[in-house]
Amino acid sequence: MSDKPKVLVCGGTGYIGGHVIDGLKEHGYWVRALARNPKKLDGKNVDDTFVGEATKAETLKGLCDGVDIVFSSIGFHSGSKKPTLWDIDYQGNLNILEEARKAGVKHVIFISTMGGPAMAQHSDLALAREKVIDWLKESGLNYTVFRPTGYFNDITFIFDKIAAKGEITLYGNPDVRMNPLHARDFADLVIKAIETPEWINIEKDVGGPEIFTRRQLAEMAFRVLGKEPKIKVAPLWQFAIIMNVMRFVNFNIYHLFKFLHFTWDTPWMAATKNGSRKLEDHWISLKDQGVAGTGSTAQGL
Repeated sequence: MSDKPKVLVCGGTGYIGGHVIDGLKEHGYWVRALARNPKKLDGKNVDDTFVGEATKAETLKGLCDGVDIVFSSIGFHSGSKKPTLWDIDYQGNLNILEEARKAGVKHVIFISTMGGPAMAQHSDLALAREKVIDWLKESGLNYTVFRPTGYFNDITFIFDKIAAKGEITLYGNPDVRMNPLHARDFADLVIKAIETPEWINIEKDVGGPEIFTRRQLAEMAFRVLGKEPKIKVAPLWQFAIIMNVMRFVNFNIYHLFKFLHFTWDTPWMAATKNGSRKLEDHWISLKDQGVAGTGSTAQGL
């Protein structure tokens, strides 16, 4: 038996959590995964699967029994109207963390977003997660909060849209700078948080190894796809019209758009450099797999 702490991963059926599982297993950790549908964990090397729904507290009893560390990347990742982001990002995570507190878990690792407190003044998508962090700070649980500048899948819609349409419109400031992070490199940060006592009860802004402007990201996508660049820049108020229409159509999408609206008007969204995986290599891989432009690569805006 390993003397390493046992880890519960919540969100393991998604992009981020799936890579965190991979990283933990590569480093010899025992891993339990929470899943609403255990079939979505097929192919994942987990030691234990707990079937339950984060939004239904009654299904989570015993979730954290026998584990030392809880990691959660549970959050809104679809265009559906229900459940709301408050049901998932806020209450779903609180349901998990209440179980962690009852079980005497030693350490919680949670994800928000870079600039979360400022974004929370504009979008419920950030506000919900910031309120979870407020709860954590008052809970007595040890915690590490990561605030990533963004992940590769967060910006893959740029690549996917260019592959499908051969052009793209950048709303707002095309010179916003960011350094997106591969989720597997992020998994290494999660492992470091587990193994580094100095990373207890702190919040860390983290990003990938390369800083790009939004325009440079688009130009790179055209280059990888072998297409002539066709980039339009449009004022942010045009996007705001679309955003405000969504207010009456879909609460979740409206607040996702408000999140983007804030990001696209902020000159600097880069964080401390981490990892080694490069976005261009990732996009070349997507092109070689033949999925570019099919919509299957765009896991999130």
